[in-house]
Formats: sequence, structure tokens, C-alpha cells
Amino acid sequence: MRDVLLVACGGSLGALARYGAGLAAAQWLGKGFPWGTLVVNVVGCFLMGIVLELLADLEAQSPGAMTPTIKLQLALWHKGVAIGFLGALTTFSTFGADTLRELQGGLPLVAVANVAANVVLSLLAVWGGIALMQALD
Repeated sequence: MRDVLLVACGGSLGALARYGAGLAAAQWLGKGFPWGTLVVNVVGCFLMGIVLELLADLEAQSPGAMTPTIKLQLALWHKGVAIGFLGALTTFSTFGADTLRELQGGLPLVAVANVAANVVLSLLAVWGGIALMQALD
């Protein structure tokens, strides 16, 4: 139950941050380009890199040193920040982390396939949703 609450709280804050960033970007940079989306994607990916390193450091603790405090920190950073906050701020951060993990794991073809599949299938899905709704009109 704790993990669900961490994801929910983090997600709420991430969604509000995304909304606020979109409004601020439109006001400061104009509406001629989707600046808000770009900003949250880049910032979210940067923050995901920081969180992944923090998680790696926490997980590197020896089993005997894994105190309840460290376990709580792991849950907070993983569930509350990575999944909740950054997941609501931008799923692009998870996409970036997944792709980088494949590259670092020596699987460049999987990384390229992930990029291609996400971009192409997502664009097709948006087009398909629009086409469906227009057909129903």
C-alpha cells in the first residue's frame, strides 16, 4: 500500500509540474512550437539520469547494510520519484532510460528498435485515434 501511495503522490505532483511547465513555456516562449513538451521531456530525462544513479548507489549496499531507512529511500526514489513524479511529468524519461539501458547492455539493435517502434507506433496511434474519431462524426 505504501508503494501505491508513493506512486499516486509522485504522479499528482508530476502531472501538476507538467501542466505548469506547459503554461509557463507557452507564456515565455510562445505557442509556435511545443516548447512545454520539449522542456518536460529534456528535464525529465535529466532527472531520470540522476534518479537512476541514486538508485544504483542505494542498491549497491551490501545485504547486511540494507537498513529499513535505505529500503524506504529506495521505495521513495523508485516508486515516488521515478515511476510517480517522472512518469507523470513525462514517460519520455522512462523511454530514454530503457533505451540507454539497452545500449549500455550491449544491445544497440534493441535500443534502435525501441526508438523506432516507439516513435513510429506512437505517431500511427495518434493518427489512428484521430481517424477513428473523425469516422465516428
